[in-house]
Amino acid sequence: MQKISYLILLLYSLNLFAKELEKVSLQLSWFNQFQFAGYYIAKEKGFYKDVGLEVEIRNFDFGINVPNEVNNKKATFGVGRETLLLDRSNKKNIVALYAIFQASPLILLSLDDTNINSISDFKNKKIMTTIDDAGEVSLKAMISSQNVDFKKLHFLEHSHNIMDLVNKNTDVMSAYISKTPYDLQQMGIGYNVFYPKDYGFDMYSDFLFTNEDEIKNNEQRVIDFKNASLRGWEYAFTHIHETANLIFKKYNEQNIPLDALIYEGKELKKLAYYSNSNLGDIKKEKVQRIFDLYNVMGLAKNSILIDDFIYSDNYTLFTKGEKNYIKNRSAVNICINPNLISLRHKSNEEYTGILKDFLELINKSSGLNFNLVDKKSWKSTLEAVKSKECDIISTAAKVKEIKNSLNYTKSYIDIPLVIATKKEVSFIDNVSSLKGKKIGVVKDITFIKFLEKYYPYLNIVEVNSVSEGLKKVSTKKLFAQIDTITTISDEIQENFLSELKISGKIKQNLPLYFAVRKDDNFLLNILNKSIDSIDDFEKQKIINKWISIEYKKGFDYSLVWKILLVFIIIFSILLYRQRLLNKVNTVLKDKVDEKTKELKKLNESLERRVEQEVQNNRDKDRLLSQQVKMAAMGEMLENIAHQWRQPLSIISTTSSGIVMQKNAGILKDDFLVKSMDTINDTAQYLSKTIEDFRNFYEPNKNIVGFNIKTIYTKTLNIISFKYENLNIKFFEKIEDVDMIGLDSELIQVVINLLNNSKDALETNNDEIERFIFVEIFSIKQNLIIKIRDNAGGVDEEIIDRIFEPYFTTKHKAQGTGIGLYMSQEIISKHMNGEINVCNKEFKYNNKNYKGAQFTIKIPLKLQI
Repeated sequence: MQKISYLILLLYSLNLFAKELEKVSLQLSWFNQFQFAGYYIAKEKGFYKDVGLEVEIRNFDFGINVPNEVNNKKATFGVGRETLLLDRSNKKNIVALYAIFQASPLILLSLDDTNINSISDFKNKKIMTTIDDAGEVSLKAMISSQNVDFKKLHFLEHSHNIMDLVNKNTDVMSAYISKTPYDLQQMGIGYNVFYPKDYGFDMYSDFLFTNEDEIKNNEQRVIDFKNASLRGWEYAFTHIHETANLIFKKYNEQNIPLDALIYEGKELKKLAYYSNSNLGDIKKEKVQRIFDLYNVMGLAKNSILIDDFIYSDNYTLFTKGEKNYIKNRSAVNICINPNLISLRHKSNEEYTGILKDFLELINKSSGLNFNLVDKKSWKSTLEAVKSKECDIISTAAKVKEIKNSLNYTKSYIDIPLVIATKKEVSFIDNVSSLKGKKIGVVKDITFIKFLEKYYPYLNIVEVNSVSEGLKKVSTKKLFAQIDTITTISDEIQENFLSELKISGKIKQNLPLYFAVRKDDNFLLNILNKSIDSIDDFEKQKIINKWISIEYKKGFDYSLVWKILLVFIIIFSILLYRQRLLNKVNTVLKDKVDEKTKELKKLNESLERRVEQEVQNNRDKDRLLSQQVKMAAMGEMLENIAHQWRQPLSIISTTSSGIVMQKNAGILKDDFLVKSMDTINDTAQYLSKTIEDFRNFYEPNKNIVGFNIKTIYTKTLNIISFKYENLNIKFFEKIEDVDMIGLDSELIQVVINLLNNSKDALETNNDEIERFIFVEIFSIKQNLIIKIRDNAGGVDEEIIDRIFEPYFTTKHKAQGTGIGLYMSQEIISKHMNGEINVCNKEFKYNNKNYKGAQFTIKIPLKLQI
């Protein structure tokens, strides 16, 4: 009975604990994979529970719009790409908390064997993307930067199946750098990567975001969720294999292989720390640049304030999670090495100095206690951090050697640096004067890297301590020692007062930071908030306490003589140089006069050649115009001959019948009248035919109103016999559209394109069935005419040249190459439109065909 009571009490306690957790939800933007590893880890490792949150991670499905879910408060938090800026522009109340990827993983892929090796090769190719991918500014900016016309790209809806790229159902496919390349490598297929960041478009991706109201009403909860999530990401990226195993076993609805998850984790880690050591950073200027690109491309509906889009953690109090961390943390260990330039080491072995004073201020603001752990070298300090013996080190400047294992806080102070030399050395006002001289620097890698960054020309000699360096300066083994003003002034006053002095100051002050273990995100946030909470008055008190030494600026008269000597030498050189310049100018003037005469003669010759070329071009234009007229005349005569054959036969037969009956003496008046009516009607028909042809072929520059369906039907009636003789079938979809423009010129273009298809079907098509598809419709105040055949298409090597004058694929006896050229001239120059051609693959009656498709686009109302 007693055991049952304990069990009931335990269950009751657990139930109470569960009720204390606040329930929130996170909507993922894609199916489960390493892309969301930080959130899985934060949930599984209890990081969310540590801050009092019970998190529901909601899986993705097609049809889910993540920004809408968060905007409508159906989800507390969401994950999204940089297109969130457009959602914000569309008045959605969403705010970004951090960006986990500093460069988007989105890329475009092509296969090695497709000869698509550059973005310029995308022209007239099929590109498979999702709606979001095609709209993402990173991809659009990359393509636009290479001057590729989007109108010449054929976008396909994404199937999310890499086999469509392998099987050539598409030429280019959008994908994630962290996933699809692995699949292609496993299949042994070579590929090309087109990465926006390689073209200067390193956009953010995978923002964690929430609703504005959530921040207003539950700001502490937002901060707790953000920090716990970043803690999860830190753990995921430092334990990639363990994290991949977790996803493989528990979050793997796509059945992704374990090796693929590990590959994805390694690739995403590179993007998370790309050009940045702080996980999740969002820089306002970078976000502004992304939004500016959206504006330039006309995608943003309304302007936005970047400050409103990015959440700034101005929370004055520590969050619930941070308070729990401080409460449960007895002490924080900070590694110290005796040569650390920001400390003083007294005989009683107690540390004093700037660092100690700042730690006391942080203790007052946060309640954290600190243990100072003595380490003899930089190497032993780093080893203590790796073994978790120490949580923090104090460091000067940021260096790559520790960025992978430690996170930097904000700088808590900038310390002046000075130069110590022998007393007889003159004042040093420019560090460059130390070039070539041996300069002592304490063995602190962060300090050395700082000096190498700003003064790469210094000949640095490492010493174990400031005292050792100053001894070598006093014995002239070193020319100078560089260190902080506090450290050097103390040593000089205690041991080298009669020998050494401070002779100069370094321009750049040395920033001091705390470096914190990457797996301790709470401590990093607490230190940053504490540093921010220390006001300028308190900082100035510490600076005044420890940096109060003044150095003397000596005056050396020998320097005056040196400067005077240098001035005399420079003046002499300038004087000599001026004399040389005068001589050179004289020679140059003579040469310029000579070249001017030659140019005048050349200009006269060029004018004559230009006049000759202009005359030649006019002759060519006249010849071209004559050829066009002759071609049109031949076309007209051929059509007239076909239309007249039957009527002329009727007239001939009727008149012959009259003569025969007259000769036989059986001609009756009724038959004669009827026959004469027949001859008259037929003659009227012939006259009308001539008038129709004249209207069709007469160049008409007058803008008139006409119905496109009517004139197309008349046109086809006139020329249809040619196509019937070749067994060519027409499939038409013609809208009844009224327009204002040049009707006869448009007819000429349509006839040219239909004849082009007829000739291609006659010469190139081996199919029993021959088709021409005609589609005419209007869209957005424009008329669209599409004419497509199944003749096999135009050779890709020459398709860009078919609108050139005199270019033809036919035998000289069959074509002159002016029909398509004149069609383009009429559409572009006379009708303010455009005409283009591409090869099109299509299916009809369950059979696959390929042919050329001509597309005409002209305004419904022509204005000249």
